Amino acid sequence: MSENMILAGLDIGNGYVKAMLSSETNEKPEGIRFSSSAAYVTQSHDIKTPEAQAKEVLDDIYNTMDVSFESPLVKTGVRRLFGRRGLQSGLPVEEFDVYSHISKAKQDLSGILVLGTLAGKALRDYYAQHEALPRELLQVQARIALALPINEYKKYRVQYAEGFLQNTHILTFHNFEFPVRIEIDIQDVQCVAEGAAAQYAIVAEGEPLMDSMLQDVRRLGEELPGVTSRDVLNAMNTISVDIGEGTVNFPVFQNGKFNPDASLTFDEGYGTVLVHVLDRLQDMGMAFKNRKELADFLQTPPTVLNKRRYDRVKSVLNEEMESFANSVSMQFIKVLSRVGSYIEVVYVYGGGATPMKEILHPMLVNTSKNFGGDDISYPVLYLDSRYSQYLNRKGLYTIAHKMYNS
Repeated sequence: MSENMILAGLDIGNGYVKAMLSSETNEKPEGIRFSSSAAYVTQSHDIKTPEAQAKEVLDDIYNTMDVSFESPLVKTGVRRLFGRRGLQSGLPVEEFDVYSHISKAKQDLSGILVLGTLAGKALRDYYAQHEALPRELLQVQARIALALPINEYKKYRVQYAEGFLQNTHILTFHNFEFPVRIEIDIQDVQCVAEGAAAQYAIVAEGEPLMDSMLQDVRRLGEELPGVTSRDVLNAMNTISVDIGEGTVNFPVFQNGKFNPDASLTFDEGYGTVLVHVLDRLQDMGMAFKNRKELADFLQTPPTVLNKRRYDRVKSVLNEEMESFANSVSMQFIKVLSRVGSYIEVVYVYGGGATPMKEILHPMLVNTSKNFGGDDISYPVLYLDSRYSQYLNRKGLYTIAHKMYNS
């Protein structure tokens, strides 16, 4: 049974999957975000959802699905629980290690998350159209765009793409009273460097986003006399600082094209900061299970009852962020030393950018002044948190959509 073509931009981060998807049966792009993790089903309660209640599962499929894989990208057929369900299951959880030097292109988890996202989309679309679950093998096609950290992109981009193209991939959903099987035929894979994809999104967002950034940077003290949003959007020579969970990428564009020789990856990220905080908190008797639990605690406004605990944790976090910001600034200097004389604009974004803003932004501004001089330094535009962590997925989706229509 052949049903659908899916277009997807998939930003498989160390902490979260950020994706944008559309399809022939549902053309409106859908943005999703869920944890980059999957729990191994070593034992099962075997409580199945009746088809009449399937919509409850499908409404939050990326945090509820229980799937197994028949794919060369996944070495074992062990069932996996996705997202919040996996994290709360108490079962062994596979996640990306922020200290690992093994490329995402070589880790099963990358394939698990990409294929699981596509299968979840396919099943939701089918149910929305038929108000029933497929009883036969549901066959779908996909065209996708993915990203790798810059250093991994240079080495593994071809190998990573080919892994998805060599065979079809079958996923079986075990959530329901009967197995639901989906076969995914990926027809095109575009692999780009992390951070570089965001440049496409910045251009696509246009002047409204740029107006917001310029207002923000002027409020922080960068005057930028006479500079307009259109001037910045027309800049052909840029550096970006893309702060992720496990890496910071510094994509360089010269004459409007990505320059892989001048670009680099720093193998630490905001998740590394959280791991350092976890270690210190354990020594202080305040243990969190993992960095995701710590991140959730920090993102939740404190109550009267936990205010003192929150303040203590925040104090430790600020100390570690200061150290990390210094490291990022040193890497920024390395990039500037290669191409600083050409640069017109610096962008800062990514999932880890927002919590680092107060500490990191003045450091980057001061560094740029050291290279350009107080009167001629280039603007350092720090993206608003509403856009920051989603730029790569928007750029990747733009690439997948463009390839489909070309």
